Amino acid sequence: MLLVGGVLGVTLAARHLAPLPDLVLVIVASAALASGPRAGFTTGLLGGWLLDLLPPGSAVLGTQAVLYAVCGLLVGLAARPGKAPLVWIVTVIAVACCGLEAGRALLALAQGVPVDAASSLGRVAATATAALVIVPLVDWAEQWSERRRFA
Repeated sequence: MLLVGGVLGVTLAARHLAPLPDLVLVIVASAALASGPRAGFTTGLLGGWLLDLLPPGSAVLGTQAVLYAVCGLLVGLAARPGKAPLVWIVTVIAVACCGLEAGRALLALAQGVPVDAASSLGRVAATATAALVIVPLVDWAEQWSERRRFA
């Protein structure tokens, strides 16, 4: 799922569509909310490495991996036992996206690159909206794979 989200995000970015939802963050947050901080950290690290390697990549290799791993860890701390309401999930993903955008802004400022706040806010809104559709699909896919594994 991370690979599909990463490749789809890069493909849509190449078409200059804006604002783009952060599909990798939605998948990382979904895994973190379902399985806790350890799974969130691991999924975030893998998703960040994927984005570091996919074009255009990162200026410094590993920065996306660290940002996504921290986001996955923190989102995993917000996991609730049982079935969480969709409103809670979308709120947590929006807050995680705000944190990710803040981290990206700090990295950009450290490199002397200008930061577009309107674009960042648009990405947060698009990511929260995409979470409404993607999180139930990821949840269904995880449940389906668990049923097939134990069948």
